[in-house]
Amino acid sequence: MTDSVDRNGGRVGNIPARLERLPIGRYHWTLVILVAFIYMYESLDLGITGTVSTVLGQFPGHTALLIAFFGVAVTVGIVIGMAFSGRLADRYGKRRIVLYGLLVLLGMSGIIAIIPANFPLLIALRVIQGIGAGAVYAFPYSYLAEFIPKSRRGYFIGFIDLFFVFGYFLAPLISLYAIPFLPASLSWRVVFAIGFVPIVLYPLYYKYIPESPRWLERNGHYEKANRIVSGIEDKIRKQYGKDLPAPVITEDLVEVEGTKPGIRDLFQKKYLRYSIPLWIYTSAMLSGFYISTIYAPTIFEAFGFTAFYALLFTMIMNGLMLFPKMGVMFTADRVGRKKLGILLMSLAGVFAILLYAVHSSLLLVVILVFAVFWAVNANSPLWRMFASETYPTTARQTGVYFNEMVSRLWSGVIFTLIIGYDIVSTSLIGSAKIHAIYFSYLLIALISIVGAMSVYLLKETANKQLEKIEYEIEQGK
Repeated sequence: MTDSVDRNGGRVGNIPARLERLPIGRYHWTLVILVAFIYMYESLDLGITGTVSTVLGQFPGHTALLIAFFGVAVTVGIVIGMAFSGRLADRYGKRRIVLYGLLVLLGMSGIIAIIPANFPLLIALRVIQGIGAGAVYAFPYSYLAEFIPKSRRGYFIGFIDLFFVFGYFLAPLISLYAIPFLPASLSWRVVFAIGFVPIVLYPLYYKYIPESPRWLERNGHYEKANRIVSGIEDKIRKQYGKDLPAPVITEDLVEVEGTKPGIRDLFQKKYLRYSIPLWIYTSAMLSGFYISTIYAPTIFEAFGFTAFYALLFTMIMNGLMLFPKMGVMFTADRVGRKKLGILLMSLAGVFAILLYAVHSSLLLVVILVFAVFWAVNANSPLWRMFASETYPTTARQTGVYFNEMVSRLWSGVIFTLIIGYDIVSTSLIGSAKIHAIYFSYLLIALISIVGAMSVYLLKETANKQLEKIEYEIEQGK
């Protein structure tokens, strides 16, 4: 154990070491649940995009291009929000940025619910809402990674990712009762109004979400970090009724804590060797995710199902996604991130190729649409683990947000807009639209295979303390 002292009078590495040796307690679970619900708000909002798209054809002045732009509007906003939120979070703290972002994300749903039925205005407001979403999108997993001990980090990042499923399940469930049975002029407003309801929980986030102690210590605010960690320790000690184990401060932890990598370091070879394959992996996963999520109801309708059954299938597909993600949650810390990522992206590629090549049975088509969706989306917690664990504490948000920004710009805007235009186009009907859908899955297959190959180049981060990973990357290991 080392007794090095930093300029604030606190022992270097003291805060991370104290957090790492804590047993999981009620405090951790409270924090995890609060953060997990942020994911549910985000996925509910994105899921609304797909379900509302089914009635936008009745909007005054609609065109296929405007509907396609609506499909990517919130993602455009997310990319804009991510462009500056990561850097601001590294400079001013994660807590402040996420609180502002939540206000915009949730508040805009209420505003959209009461606006006039005007397509350009709707698209503009969705972009603004996306900026708020961009500020909070990468927060949950990168934030929790700094609180949870290394042996359970994958489990809890996987756990909060399950709440994405709840949001995507709720979106078609809400729409299932609103869209088929209410006038088109009212149904989309009801859906957005329900998306506004979670704002009543905002005071809980303001009160119970602390700043990251790791970030505070590395940025010279040791006393604030110490107060937060001491409070957590008191709660854990009281819950278990015994003293906590002594923190272990290793030499590599001391060496890392004495440095402060910034944005320039992220674009040097030592980090780029992992960032580039991470960008490719995340982009590949999100390409299949966006097409499957945003246009699922439209795809099912193209195969001849009514709006009711299209929404029902989408709801079932999203709900059953819970089980593949639970599999990742329970195995990521045991098996490792890389093996799972390669397996799941390869499966997504195989299922998508089968969907393109074998479509003699409508039942088989539906099963393969489900299978592609599940295999692609099971990667969601994995790339979040890689992103939150690969980058250094002082530049973690910049690295994480840049990864999301680059990936979503390609997959959620460019790829989705190009492919989505043909899927929603009213000029393509019958077999022409079916062919466009099959072709989109061929592209998803090719991209998924490339994604699987990129995972092989990533650094395995399972069961390693964040500072240990940072030390190894800095040393070129």
